[in-house]
Amino acid sequence: MKHLDIGHLGLFLGQQFDAAVFAALEGAGFGGVRASHGYVIQRLLEAPQTAGALARELGISPQAVTKQLNELALLEMVEDAPAGDDARERRVQLSKRGRACVQLSRSTRAKVTRKLETALGEKRLGALAAALSEALDALGGLEAVQRRRVRPPRSR
Repeated sequence: MKHLDIGHLGLFLGQQFDAAVFAALEGAGFGGVRASHGYVIQRLLEAPQTAGALARELGISPQAVTKQLNELALLEMVEDAPAGDDARERRVQLSKRGRACVQLSRSTRAKVTRKLETALGEKRLGALAAALSEALDALGGLEAVQRRRVRPPRSR
């Protein structure tokens, strides 16, 4: 695999990792949830949000956020939140089902990590995680990950 650069190896590893997570989600009745929903869900883990606030945070149009929220509402992952200071603004939050989906995703990610630990060993997996974190930091992306501020990839 010498012809693959670290970016592609990381991408393909992430895709395989995510495939295992999404298979578990689908098997548990959370079919229809997509990776793109995760950017919205990450923001809603912190607090209820308005579509406008989500759009600004994600760097995408309000229409794109509204589409994501409508999809998540159909999947019963989000619900209206109590009104904030300005009752005219509609805020949404994760529903009980949405929080259950997040919990299953996290526990499945831990299982996949344990599978990797079995394959690589604890020391090598730790070294891989450290190296990937350092590489992400070198390219300027670590802070966004730590602060849950990763934006969706842009189509070019």
